[in-house]
Amino acid sequence: MRRWYSAQSRFAMPGRWFRRGARSWGGVVAVAIACSLLASSARAAAPTAQLPRADSPTSLTQLEAQAAQLSTQYRGQLETLTDAETAANAATARVLLLDRQLAAVHRQLANLAAAGYMGAPDEVLALFGGGDPQQVLGRTAIVEYLAHQRNARQQELQRLTAAAMRAQQAAQAKVASLRQLVSTLVGQQQRVQRLLAQFHPQSPTTGDNITARMHDVRDEIDRRFGPFITIGCYRPENSGEHPLGRACDFMLSSGGVMPNASNIQKGYDIAAWAQANASRLGIMYIIYRQHIWDIRIPSAGWKLMADRGGITANHYDHVHISVF
Repeated sequence: MRRWYSAQSRFAMPGRWFRRGARSWGGVVAVAIACSLLASSARAAAPTAQLPRADSPTSLTQLEAQAAQLSTQYRGQLETLTDAETAANAATARVLLLDRQLAAVHRQLANLAAAGYMGAPDEVLALFGGGDPQQVLGRTAIVEYLAHQRNARQQELQRLTAAAMRAQQAAQAKVASLRQLVSTLVGQQQRVQRLLAQFHPQSPTTGDNITARMHDVRDEIDRRFGPFITIGCYRPENSGEHPLGRACDFMLSSGGVMPNASNIQKGYDIAAWAQANASRLGIMYIIYRQHIWDIRIPSAGWKLMADRGGITANHYDHVHISVF
């Protein structure tokens, strides 16, 4: 707590200041000078211009709402769109994290600099002496300590500022990519509506719990390229085509290990055949080896997907096929 004394009481204190002598006063002056320098350096280190901002959360929220509407209109999960949304959200979260870290460093610099403006010399000493002015190591040690703290915070500030600039640019690029994809999907809805009219929705059949269309595609691929280690179709999940009975995974290996060379080639052959016959069979999209082809976005070709963290998650050990 800051203590205030009248001019009379300050001189009336029993020799307190005078017993410390010139050396103590020299330490106080050194602290004040060092803190003043620290204050100046903190002001100089602060950015003079506002960092360029990524798109506002409201803008991103609007894009996500459009994406959700498109998925409904396109009558099935758009994996490419999901990847773009995830990337934009992750980049935006990175910006917010760096903003918080930058604010914390600015507060630390401000707190250190504020010591140079405290009114009572005792308080300056106490701030750096653990509450007891007698524990201060001396003016040289204080100046060195302050210089070290200043340099450390300045370096951290510079590092975080550069990282924040990079994160802003990355976030802007990810949001722009999402906006462009949404715009592309909106622009080709008429063509997609014709596709959807050709392939009416189907319900899962009793027994294996997949639609008649998925059943036909599964059997034709099995006849042409089988036998497979397993073909996994329906499974109860919260998203995607599997719980709707409109997707099958044609497994090329088991246990989450990479397939051998011949089975990798078989996967390429299956993917190529499915792409060539997609409009005949009602195939909506194909995923293999972390790449996706979607008949609803033909201009994209085979598009690299985000890394989902494993051989199976990235579709290296199976070909995934979804139908309308």
